[in-house]
Amino acid sequence: MVKLDAELAAMEQNLLKMAQRVIAMHEKVVAALKQPSKEIELDIVQADDVINHLEEEINDQAIRSLALLSPVASDLRKVIADIKIASELERIGDYAKNIAIFLIKNESLDATIRSYGIAMEEQLMEMLKDTITAYEQRDVDMAFEIAERDKAIKELYYKLKSKLKEQEDLLQHIFEISAMMRNMERAGDHTKNICEHIIYMMKGQHYDFG
Repeated sequence: MVKLDAELAAMEQNLLKMAQRVIAMHEKVVAALKQPSKEIELDIVQADDVINHLEEEINDQAIRSLALLSPVASDLRKVIADIKIASELERIGDYAKNIAIFLIKNESLDATIRSYGIAMEEQLMEMLKDTITAYEQRDVDMAFEIAERDKAIKELYYKLKSKLKEQEDLLQHIFEISAMMRNMERAGDHTKNICEHIIYMMKGQHYDFG
């Protein structure tokens, strides 16, 4: 049991490390939206490799816990939740990389798009940081509350799409810009999924926030 506790604790530390690195990637996205910088944008792209490595490490730790240590039901739920949370974080990191690649190719991005992007990213980061706090504190009520905040990110996304249709100079780029902003909207969805996994970990119940 001591060995299992140590394995679970090590896995959690890797998950928290992964979360902090993903948050840092999105903080750099905000910095690049505010002030275009090839250096920052390339940093984001390169950081994705570290995220992928951490996910693999967490999966290996989970396999050891499941195969060698025969965890009880509550520990088993935690292992499953950690695997799923790591997968969500990996996707959220991918979205930051996708945005950075778009910014590298589109230096002269319209100020309106940058403004909406910054607003969406700031909402996302607050949501993600609080989600990790809910995970650390095993706070189910907080997880329920955070999941509701995804609506604000979606609202900004759809508002921008409407604006793009209104501005002739942006209309010709609507598909590329929408795809870039979609990364932010999807990152919010995956953060919401983490809230579902926290609730499962603590209550053993599956929730689908849609």
